[in-house]
Amino acid sequence: MEQISVTRHIPVKYTADICVVGAGPAGVAAAVTAARRGGHVLLIDGMAMPGGMSTAALVPVFMSCTDGVNFLPAGFGREVIDRLQALAARRNFDSGLAINAEHLKRVYDDLLAESNVEPLYYTRLVDAVVESGRIEAILCNAPSGNFAVKAPIFLDATGDGTLAVLAGAPYEFGGENGDVMPFTLCSLWAGIDFAAYRAGGAFSHNDDNMLAKLEEAFRDGRLSVPDFHHTGIFRVSNVAAVGNITHVFGVDSTDERSLTRGVIENRRLLAEYEEFYRSRIAGFGNAEIVGSGSVLGVRESRRILGDYVLGSDDYVARRDFPDEIGRYNFPADIHPARPGKEEVIAHKRLFRSFRCGKGESYGIPYRILLPRGVKNLLTCGRCVSCDRNVMASIRVIPGCFITGQGAGMAAALAGAAGKLPREVNASELRAELRGIGAFFH
Repeated sequence: MEQISVTRHIPVKYTADICVVGAGPAGVAAAVTAARRGGHVLLIDGMAMPGGMSTAALVPVFMSCTDGVNFLPAGFGREVIDRLQALAARRNFDSGLAINAEHLKRVYDDLLAESNVEPLYYTRLVDAVVESGRIEAILCNAPSGNFAVKAPIFLDATGDGTLAVLAGAPYEFGGENGDVMPFTLCSLWAGIDFAAYRAGGAFSHNDDNMLAKLEEAFRDGRLSVPDFHHTGIFRVSNVAAVGNITHVFGVDSTDERSLTRGVIENRRLLAEYEEFYRSRIAGFGNAEIVGSGSVLGVRESRRILGDYVLGSDDYVARRDFPDEIGRYNFPADIHPARPGKEEVIAHKRLFRSFRCGKGESYGIPYRILLPRGVKNLLTCGRCVSCDRNVMASIRVIPGCFITGQGAGMAAALAGAAGKLPREVNASELRAELRGIGAFFH
């Protein structure tokens, strides 16, 4: 590939005590938790909203928050869900764990403002200035141009581990053959007769009736991709629902051409599924798609290798750790990397084999937030140090709340003491997390 050399003087436009890159669920949790301890926390993101996958991508549900006995993303996660449910209740809607994205944006906005976090949207990470394993500054691009941000501690909440990679941290990507889970452009639906839909059955890939309808549509050519892993449509208000459909395969979230192809393909597929639902599913005769996510929903990309790699054996053993920052229990939800019925059967088998029993969970050690070879960086969210099966559990929003809260607290403790993240005392960290409501055994 041809290269060019450019020398420029970049102004240091912002400084902070802690800089969090990425305003998804993990990044917001980290920023709020850190800012509540005092100090200036800067939160940057390329989009115009907080929430990442939970808002911009229209992900419709939080997934598992409880082990049947205990609320696992306790602390920050409890605050978010309580506030979101209160907003829904004002509209006389029992939201459960459904996500109204517009409401969730407001919840995140309020939490950030109340905690005195400085959010900086429309701002994209470009590069990192690293000296002797320490990030001295990050380079960003925004409407005002190119500039640098300096901070003694940085947090990578990008989902793709972008800052960690720019800083030189090692990583793994996808499965053994480089496969990654498919992406989904979630869609906002209106005009559904919810009573008729309920009477006709709650359709998903676990429902034989839906599978029969899908198979018929695949044979007829009305649906062009034989994707049997149909995660369905979720009601998120009195008048709207979000479709967690369809899948686009072979997309790489670290490649702009691949993402462009994926989002265009998924919009094409949504038109097919709109016709499919209108013609074949009870309650959808007058339904239509009125919007889609601002970004593709990403399930998998890089896993940044840290001081410890949380593995499947740890999950199966429901292992405890002395440096635990929380616990979680969602099964390994690895969506098949290619279409077909056999792939869905294999997915269900793995999902069931990883299911925890009532009251069971696995520990999340602090060490998985510490990227190898980078001194003043913490990771949180989807890119933390774990194997692929554990990533498929911890990647969902409640898991991101837990790792974000842990990273934010650790960053605050390190910053206040003038220490590096690796120098934070695990017992002190656990005590502080327990003090804000985090769940431990």
